[in-house]
Amino acid sequence: MTQTKSETQPARETWAAGNFPKMGVELAIVGEQLCESIPVHAGDRVLDVGTASGNTAISAARRRALVTGVDLVPSLLEHARSRAQAEGFQIDFQEGNAMALSFPDGSFDVVISTFGAMFAPDPHKTSAEMARVCRPGGTVAMANWPPDSMLGKLFLLLARYSASESRVDAPVEWGDRAVVEERLGPYVQDLRVQRRAVRFRALSPELWVEFMRTYFGPAIEAFQHSSSPASQQTLEGEMAALIREHNCAQNGTVIANSDYLEVVATRRAG
Repeated sequence: MTQTKSETQPARETWAAGNFPKMGVELAIVGEQLCESIPVHAGDRVLDVGTASGNTAISAARRRALVTGVDLVPSLLEHARSRAQAEGFQIDFQEGNAMALSFPDGSFDVVISTFGAMFAPDPHKTSAEMARVCRPGGTVAMANWPPDSMLGKLFLLLARYSASESRVDAPVEWGDRAVVEERLGPYVQDLRVQRRAVRFRALSPELWVEFMRTYFGPAIEAFQHSSSPASQQTLEGEMAALIREHNCAQNGTVIANSDYLEVVATRRAG
């Protein structure tokens, strides 16, 4: 399968903006939990799709798996390589496209993605490719933001302020169990889905907003597209209200819960 660069260029530009690893550090626990839910075994051949700064790839390597990670963004891959080297792991990080994976059929025992493959523009190609490179009887696993979670609501909010072609709201469709079953159903069996939560911390809602607009690509694009000061101020206020809605800290700081959908399924034979 081949893809033109224009199909992936918007996503590449979005995630190259800012400094995603600064936000991604809080998501590392999701990869750890998903590797336990599967569970990943020593010696498993694992592919992490949309690896970004390598959170889940490194989680799998900690379980003594043989790990490959693919992502569209070279700068994120360089960060992932540096992290893996610092921890003494030999992980094969490659530039790659979730909609056209450059591996033979059945190359991996586990194909996994935490908040990565859900952002590929064509979800049906993505589903087919993740299944294709997973061996029969292997595991396909994902972590996705539901539309009613804090991060799901954030993407829906940012979509109102972003260029229409950016489609930053589309990925949250992967957080709907019925959609997951429709997209992965032809390829998998024994589909297990459960909601879990991850926490985001900040000293205040306002500092979280500033952090996100500085380092998080989709937020950066939304503020850039909202060129008027009044529009940007409104967006700031809506983002601050969102994290206040999900804040459970009692000491004036922020601990905001965001649910995510954990998906674990077995690749069908044939």
